[in-house]
Amino acid sequence: MAVEPAVIRNVCLIGHRGSGKTALGEAMLGLAQGRKGPGTSVLDHAEEEVERGMTLGMSVAHLEWKGRHVNVLDTPGDGGFIADAFVAQRAADCAVLVVHAQDPIQVVTERVWRRGEKEDIPHVVVVNHLDRERTDFVAVVDSLRERFGPAVVPLNLPIGKEGELRGIYGLLTGIAFVDGEQRAEVPEGMEEEVEAARLLIFETIAESDDTLLEKYLEGEELTTEELFEGLRRGIADGVIIPALATSAERMIGVDRVLDVIAGSAPSPVDRCRWTTVSGKEVPCDPDGPFAAYVFKTYVDPYAGRLSVLRVVSGRCRSDETLTNPRTGSTERLGGISHMMGKERIPGDEAVAGDIIAVAKLKDTHTFDTLCKPDKVVAFPPVELPESTTAFAVGAKTRGEEEKVFEAIRKVADEDPSLVLVRSDSTGEEILSGLAQMHVELALERINRRYGVEVEARAPKVPFVETISAASQAQGRYKKQTGGRGQFGDARIELSPLPRGAGFEFEDGITGGAIPRQFIPAVEKGIQEAMREGPIAGYPVRDVKVRLYDGSFHSVDSSEAAFKVAGSMAFKNAVENARPVLLEPYVKVEVLAPTELVGDIMGDLSGRRGRPMGIEQRGERQVVQAEVPQVEMLTYARDLRSITGGRANFHVEPGHYEEVPPNLVDKVLSANVREEEKEKVS
Repeated sequence: MAVEPAVIRNVCLIGHRGSGKTALGEAMLGLAQGRKGPGTSVLDHAEEEVERGMTLGMSVAHLEWKGRHVNVLDTPGDGGFIADAFVAQRAADCAVLVVHAQDPIQVVTERVWRRGEKEDIPHVVVVNHLDRERTDFVAVVDSLRERFGPAVVPLNLPIGKEGELRGIYGLLTGIAFVDGEQRAEVPEGMEEEVEAARLLIFETIAESDDTLLEKYLEGEELTTEELFEGLRRGIADGVIIPALATSAERMIGVDRVLDVIAGSAPSPVDRCRWTTVSGKEVPCDPDGPFAAYVFKTYVDPYAGRLSVLRVVSGRCRSDETLTNPRTGSTERLGGISHMMGKERIPGDEAVAGDIIAVAKLKDTHTFDTLCKPDKVVAFPPVELPESTTAFAVGAKTRGEEEKVFEAIRKVADEDPSLVLVRSDSTGEEILSGLAQMHVELALERINRRYGVEVEARAPKVPFVETISAASQAQGRYKKQTGGRGQFGDARIELSPLPRGAGFEFEDGITGGAIPRQFIPAVEKGIQEAMREGPIAGYPVRDVKVRLYDGSFHSVDSSEAAFKVAGSMAFKNAVENARPVLLEPYVKVEVLAPTELVGDIMGDLSGRRGRPMGIEQRGERQVVQAEVPQVEMLTYARDLRSITGGRANFHVEPGHYEEVPPNLVDKVLSANVREEEKEKVS
C-alpha cells in the first residue's frame, strides 16, 4: 500500500563539484539502513562515474527515516552536467544545498541557487567537510548570509574544529550529539558562540510568524514545539534557510540532516508548486485527478526505457491506461517501483507527491505528462541551460549511419540538454551540449552501450561568397560526337543584390534568341554553378542574373546543353564581378559578474567583435557584442578559462559581412585549423 503525501519528503542534493553531495547521500542511505558508515556506492553506479570518480547524471534513491518516506535526488556538481540539477529542482520539494567548508560559494553554487529562486523551491544548507583544515562554520554561515541573504541562519554548531571535530550541538533542542551520545549541556568553551547563534535563529523564527514575534517581543520564552513548528513553516515559505554542520565522510551531523528533512522540510502538500501550461495550479491531492510528470529517462540497451515520474496529483495502480497530452497516445502504466540507484523496489500504487519509476512506456519522453483520459493536463518542460559546445557528427564506419544516429537519439532521450539538429546551411548533423566534456561523455556512452563509433569534429562555419560589381559573360557549349550533337549558347548579366536578398533570375530574352522551353534549363544550370564560388568553393548568394541573349541550333540544342551553357556563363561572369567572401556574424550576450566585464570585453575585441552595449541584469551585467562566427569556435572553453566558469553566454544568428581582403586566407585557414584541433574520438 502506498504512503500518504503528508509523510513524503522529496529532496534534491545540489551544489558545486567536490562539495560532498554524493557522500552525504550515501551516508544518509547508510544510516537509514542501520549502518554506521556510508557503505556501498548506490548513487554513483554508472561505469563512467566509477571511472571518473564524479557524478555525471541524476541518481534517485529512497529511504525511510522516523516515519518519513524520503526520495533523494543526487545531482552532478560540474557545470557541464548542471541540467540535471535544474531538473531535480523542479521535481523535488526542498533543495539541500551542499557547500564545501573551505570554499563555500563557487560557480555552480551560485547557478543552482539562482535556479532555485526561479523555481521557488525551499532550501536547506549543509556545510560539509568541516573536519578539513582551515574551516570555520560560523565564517561560512556569515559568507552565505552576505551572498544569499539573512534568511540563512545556523540551526546547529559543530563541536570541535578541523581534525578535532567531534559532534554537533542543536541550537533549538540544547542537546549536544557526540560519539553517539546525547548531552543536554552547552559544550565547554562554546558558551558565547552558542548564545550568539541561538539569538540569531530564535529571532529569525519569531520574525517569520506574527504570533511568535509578539510573544517573543513581550519577553515570553518560545517552547521547543513552537520553535520547530515556526522553523517548519519558515522553511516552506522560504523565509528561513537553516544551515547545518557536517562531515559526511566521518558520519558527523548526517543524522541531524535527516532529522531536519524528516521533521522540518516541506511535504508535497505544504506548498503548491505545480502549474499547467495554461497557468492552472494543481494541488497535491491524492483524491484528485491523476497527473504525473516524467522528469528523467534512463535507456538501457537491454532492458529498454525506464521513466522516472513525479506524481503531482491523484493515485494510480499498475496496468491503468493513461494519456500523453503531447502525443495524444495512450500508455499502460507497467510495474511501479521506487528507485535505489540502479536497483528498483517494486510497489503497487503511485500516489500524489511520490517519485516512482515505470518501465517500457512506448511513446513517452522526458518532460511529458501522463494523466487520465477524462482529465487532461500538461506541465511545461524544464527550462534547460543553453548549449555552448557543438560538434558535427557522423558514423566513423560506412554503413553504420542509421545505427549511429539511433544511438545518439537514445542518449539524447536520457539527457535533453544534448540536442541533435541538422544544419541547413552546411548539411551537417550537429550534436550540441553544455561543455566539451558533456558531449565527449555522450559519445563515449554511445560507443560503450551500442558498439558504434561516432566521428565528431568542429562544425563548418557557413561562409558564403558574393560579388561586388556587375559583369557580363557568355557560356557557349558545343559538342559534336557523330550523329546528333549538343549546342547551347547563353549570355548573362550579373549584378550584386543587397545582403540577404538571395538569388534573382530575370528572363530578358526577346525575339526568340533562346526558345522558351530552354530558359528554365539555363536558370537551373546557373543555380547549380552557384553552389561553389570561385574564392573557396562556398555557395554564392545575393546576386541577380539577367539572361539577355543567346543562340540555339534547331537540331542539336537541348535542355541539357542549355543547362551546361548557363553554368559556364555564370562561372565566367562571377570571375569578373570582383567576388568577395562573406562570413557570418553572431549576436553574443555574456552574463557575468561586474568585475569580469573588462576581461570579457577585451577578449571579444580580440576576436574582431564589436561591443554593442552593457546592461545590468540583477546582480550581474550583460555584455552584448557582434562577433564573427569563426572566432567563436573555442569561445566556450576560453570563456570558462577567463572567468573561472563564472560567466554564461548566449549566441543567436546575426548577419553576413565581407571579410577584409587581408584576412581572407587567415580566416579560412583558422576554420580548417580549428576543425582539426577540435576533433574528438
